[in-house]
Amino acid sequence: MGTSVSSGTASGSTAAGVRFAGVRRVLGMIVGTGVTILFLAAVVAAPLLHVGFSPVLTGSMRPAFVPGDLLITVPVAVGGLEPGQVAVFTPPGESAQYAHRITAVAGDPAHPVLTTKGDANPAPDRWRAKLNEDQVPVVVAVVPYVGNAVLWAQNPVQRAIFIALFGLAVTGVSVRWILDTPSAVSGQTSPSPKVSHLSNTSK
Repeated sequence: MGTSVSSGTASGSTAAGVRFAGVRRVLGMIVGTGVTILFLAAVVAAPLLHVGFSPVLTGSMRPAFVPGDLLITVPVAVGGLEPGQVAVFTPPGESAQYAHRITAVAGDPAHPVLTTKGDANPAPDRWRAKLNEDQVPVVVAVVPYVGNAVLWAQNPVQRAIFIALFGLAVTGVSVRWILDTPSAVSGQTSPSPKVSHLSNTSK
């Protein structure tokens, strides 16, 4: 009776693993590059398109948005403001901006007077905001949780640290991919090792 043991499948599994690792590295590089390009494009395009970003600090507009969210705004001519829109403005006697919903528009269309209210507040705001500018930012989208990151990045020192770390991360991924690529290629092109067959015969 004879038995034989073959290690022929080992080299095939190793080659497949190397190929998979190479594909995974390439896909990771593509995804990382794509995310970086989109991020840079958004940073460059936002000022050109007059898109604004306002982090939410209070809960007066719950449940529409909550503290820590990021408001995306576009400028709207004051003559086109309507009840129901959420405008970002500085009320009379205040130094901070508010993002509250417009409940009424009155007065001269060129310099309208707004009545506003926070969705979570029981009554309209105490002020009547007369707009002297030509345009006012109006909320068009809300990005949850991102407002905290924007607030953090507004600090010059923290922003510099973030940019430096982001650059180091991209550089590190690129260098690692470059260094790992030759091994993946050589692993795919090298011939498979010879397979030895062992047989034992017993009588």
